[in-house]
Amino acid sequence: MARSSDWTEAKLKRFLSEGRGQGQRENYRPWLTVMDIPSRGRASRVFSRKCNRVVHLLTDTQLRYFYLLEWDESTVDIKEQFPLLDVETILDHLDESLLKRLKDPKTEVPHVITTTFVITAKDHQGREIQYARAIKDAAELEKKATLERLEIQRRYWESRQVNFAVVTQHEIPVQRSRNIEWVMSALNVEDYGFSISQIQAYASILQERLLSSDQSIRSILASFEREMKEEAGTGLLVFRYLIASRLIHVNMDEEIQLSATPKEIGLKIALLQGGKMGIEAVR
Repeated sequence: MARSSDWTEAKLKRFLSEGRGQGQRENYRPWLTVMDIPSRGRASRVFSRKCNRVVHLLTDTQLRYFYLLEWDESTVDIKEQFPLLDVETILDHLDESLLKRLKDPKTEVPHVITTTFVITAKDHQGREIQYARAIKDAAELEKKATLERLEIQRRYWESRQVNFAVVTQHEIPVQRSRNIEWVMSALNVEDYGFSISQIQAYASILQERLLSSDQSIRSILASFEREMKEEAGTGLLVFRYLIASRLIHVNMDEEIQLSATPKEIGLKIALLQGGKMGIEAVR
């Protein structure tokens, strides 16, 4: 919710005129950005390949959950800091204490309640579905004001038959989120001075090395760098690129140990066989 002390009619009109809360994928504009409100945690601006734009995340917990959405192959679109601009449609179902949450006590200007993420995904039949998630630190759920705002969100999404849930840091697999963050940045190969064609050629070579070697991953990467006459760190970049591109598969819920062999971490290679993508485990 935008709760700054200067929440005025003019500011509300400006947000609306800027198209906040509107658009799809790269054209979506969040209601709140990292510049709009103070953040208790580390506010982040992160590029989303799903949405082809920068997303605005106001806490570490939001950032961790975002990476789970970004990695999920069913995700089609992510709208962060989504405003409930037509919340008045459920006013008849709110009691007095909840109604008070909808107006600034000083200016009487209606607040705009936001849901952290509204996600479009494809179900098992390939149909697009939508669900909404409010991301909160567990300690916030002890506050009456937070619970009241969440109740408004719950009723709003229920009226639209959209699945809504509250997610705290306790429901987020932190290691998985960290691993996703670690590998995803490798997809921006230009930032490291490589072209897509060059990194793809290197990826094909390293993929074969990982499939056939019983050395540690660190040793395989060092050998790869010497063979390619590349500087230290290139092998690790290509390794991360392979994971991010799903050309190799590892257990994303455990720390990726470079001191282990490909077999020890259960590494699997994605191979094109007969026109179909198959998975082969390292033996």
